[in-house]
Formats: sequence, C-alpha cells, structure tokens
Amino acid sequence: MKTQQVKKNESTKKRFSLVTYIKETIAELKRVTWSTKTELLKNTGIVLATIISFTILVWALDTLLSGALALIIK
Repeated sequence: MKTQQVKKNESTKKRFSLVTYIKETIAELKRVTWSTKTELLKNTGIVLATIISFTILVWALDTLLSGALALIIK
C-alpha cells in the first residue's frame, strides 16, 4: 500500500518549468500594491534617519568605552 502511495505522489509531482515560473512571477507582481512616490520618499527618509541615528549612537558608545578602557589600562 505504501509503495503505491509513493508512486502516486511521484507521478503527480510537477516538473520545474522556468517559463511557467516567470509567468507566475509576473502575474503575482501585477497584484502587488506598490507604494506611491510620496510614501516611498517618506519611508526612505525614515530609514536614513534611523540609520544615521544608530550610527551616531554606536560611534558615541565606542568613543566613550574606548576612553574608559584607556583610563582603566593607564
């Protein structure tokens, strides 16, 4: 019984087709709700501000801890 199920499952498997994959991908991308230019610029600004803020925070912590370590070693 088990071998019949395995054979049945193997026969019903679809082969990979690059053309079918591309067609399905294009169809899926047509259903995507894309951001407007305004939303895109706003979100890009938020991301850049966050990255700059965390960069400054990490730099400040690094400088502070380096100075503290230098005092401890001295």
